[in-house]
Amino acid sequence: MLHFKQTTIAISMTVITSLFSGCGDSSSDTSSSSNDTVVQGQLADSYVSGAKYRCANGKEGVTDLNGTFSCESLPVSFSLGTIKLGEVATLPQDKHVFPQDLLGVDRDDTNNSEVVAMAQLLQSFDTDHDPENGIEIDHDATEEISIEEDFDEHNLNTYITNANLEPVSNDDARKHLEKTTHTVETISHSELPEKIKGTLNTPLSTLTDEVKNHIAYMGNEERLAYDVYNKLSLSFPEEKTLINIPQKSEIQHIETVKALVVKYSLESELLSVRDVTQTSLSADADINNVAGVYDIAKIQDLYNQLIEKGEKSSIDALQVGCMVEVTDVNDLEEALIAAEDSNASDVLAAFTFLRDASYSHYWSFDKSLKNAGVTDGCCSAGEAYCKTEAQYPIAERDSAASAENGGEHKQQGDADGSGEQRRKGKL
Repeated sequence: MLHFKQTTIAISMTVITSLFSGCGDSSSDTSSSSNDTVVQGQLADSYVSGAKYRCANGKEGVTDLNGTFSCESLPVSFSLGTIKLGEVATLPQDKHVFPQDLLGVDRDDTNNSEVVAMAQLLQSFDTDHDPENGIEIDHDATEEISIEEDFDEHNLNTYITNANLEPVSNDDARKHLEKTTHTVETISHSELPEKIKGTLNTPLSTLTDEVKNHIAYMGNEERLAYDVYNKLSLSFPEEKTLINIPQKSEIQHIETVKALVVKYSLESELLSVRDVTQTSLSADADINNVAGVYDIAKIQDLYNQLIEKGEKSSIDALQVGCMVEVTDVNDLEEALIAAEDSNASDVLAAFTFLRDASYSHYWSFDKSLKNAGVTDGCCSAGEAYCKTEAQYPIAERDSAASAENGGEHKQQGDADGSGEQRRKGKL
């Protein structure tokens, strides 16, 4: 049985800042709602909860823990106590409202003195003085503000002094705003499903080193799956599963890990994630930008073993697919337990998304093997890779989700409690 991971994870020390360039812009979108009656967005720098908002029709509300607000029509204005922060008539494409948007400047203009002052105001009124985990407005402090006016950067010290608060420094406020803006735009302009984007566009969880290591390792593991399938598809182009899974799914899975890396500023941690959308490589490219080349010995050895087996025949190649997906699930089960124990709900959701996709891929390879005359499907790869639908649940298998097109199967719900059992390693 092949294993990706040992109890002690050995991760390469590779800085991957080049992976995260080109996050896109913040162009406006007048059709900001998912239906014709509700416009929903998030107030951010991190996510600002407890800020007052007022919709065009007079509806008033308070942003929730994720900075969410909801209006039937725009414009929408925002206030901190008696200070009106500003308003927007249309939501940006990513449906986030930053100080830059409220003040009508470009998202990348984080050196603008008015923008920085508003960031200082919001961060200074955070109840726990830790904007990394979200900004929760201190309502007791806002009641001490005696000025009723539109936000004025020149009165910043007055606002904060009246509330008996210590101001966040100009430099700290700017750096935090830059980081949050970059994170939101990276996630929002990715090709991830909207549900995953929404889960990741939330305040930071507190990650243990174990969870960080799992993020790092899963980045390598998703890269390996992509590389293995692409390599084998060159030898067996008739096997569409080997072509479609990396192109339709594995890129998205690498994007999921990339989003976590950006969100938690792990670019310089022990990571080795490659931008698989890169089409050309120089002769002296970093080894982490070369398919099938890794600086983690166990992953390199595993890749070599999988390719050696897979290139023997198309049947062996499909069996390798089964083996990769089972190994992926095994490692993700460990990662899920670590994320759950750390109450890292965003990481938990991302890992669940990856695991459920591996369930789907497993059945795609299983069906491809059966279509090729291997009646045992993935079980032909060995007992360790023989799974039932109770272990790897799927809701349906239709033509749109067939092995031939590399489609994803939908996972059944956890009504029977099997999901929780799997997270606890009981299945």
